[in-house]
Amino acid sequence: MINKTIPLIPVRYYLRLIELIAARNISTQALCDELNIDIGKFLAEPDLKVSIEKVEKFVQYCLKYPANRDLAFELGRSLHLSSHSLVGYAILTCDTIEHALRLVTRYFSLIMPSFKAFIHYNPHNQMELTIEPELLLEPLTLNFHIEAIAVALQNNINELISQQLASYHIFLSIPEPLHVHKFNQLTSAKFHFNSLHKPGIKLILSQSLLEHKLPLADEMTLKAVERRCQEQMKEITYGQDFPEWIERVLMNAYQMPTLAECADLLHVSTKTLQRQLRKKNTDFNVIKKKVITLRAKQRLAHCSDSITQIAHELGYSSSSNFARAFKALVGISPEGYRANCNKS
Repeated sequence: MINKTIPLIPVRYYLRLIELIAARNISTQALCDELNIDIGKFLAEPDLKVSIEKVEKFVQYCLKYPANRDLAFELGRSLHLSSHSLVGYAILTCDTIEHALRLVTRYFSLIMPSFKAFIHYNPHNQMELTIEPELLLEPLTLNFHIEAIAVALQNNINELISQQLASYHIFLSIPEPLHVHKFNQLTSAKFHFNSLHKPGIKLILSQSLLEHKLPLADEMTLKAVERRCQEQMKEITYGQDFPEWIERVLMNAYQMPTLAECADLLHVSTKTLQRQLRKKNTDFNVIKKKVITLRAKQRLAHCSDSITQIAHELGYSSSSNFARAFKALVGISPEGYRANCNKS
């Protein structure tokens, strides 16, 4: 499995969480001691990265207090456009809401690398902005982030439109929370819980909202800020160990991405990604076969999902295709492997 100690996530949002729990008279010193966090260091450099492991422990620590059940909501409410560093400033200088949301999808990995964002237009000419987890997270942490991101999106869109336009809809995969009355008090957005088959968030926005002109639009400033965003993306991309990164993504993706999808995540061409892998004497298919074998063994040994479900998760069109590939790689059928695991 992934080494969850690899620093990936910007610490700036979790600094806001520390402020929120301190305001609730919960000991931040105990939190820092338990997780070995140097708050002074993070305050001085809010763009420093922390690991998924620390994020999960951090969220678990915060949510062990019943009074903190609305903490994700309050975190989202506290995140303004300026909270998102360069991306936030770029959004403010966009021409329209549509332009701003397209920019969000382009640079979402600078905001929250453990999630991805993409856009689709439905037959009613509405934009559907979908945000889904990029890596596997513990359910508690996953739902916490989905709630916080959804509320932050509502907060940020309302900053841009000054709450002057018709309502829009936000669909979430998480169950309705006990503090749902807080969502009902938010303006413009209507929230729908337990409404997605896959973990994540979906916003649906009308064409009239998308065309809304933003008051701080400034093409020259936007170009300058976007250049810096692109530089940051390159720094992240070329700071990666490409084979390790590919293995990490494949090991933790909800559904197995293709070479082209991995290249998109890294903001490089497929040819560039293939060239980088060749430099390390490997290629995408070699890594993918290794990961599929590992994931398949883990799923067969430790869960009760059907062979068909596991096949779909690993990117196979049918259980028979998966069974043939598994037997070729492991020397035994999936059913046989699971039976052997159950005996031991």
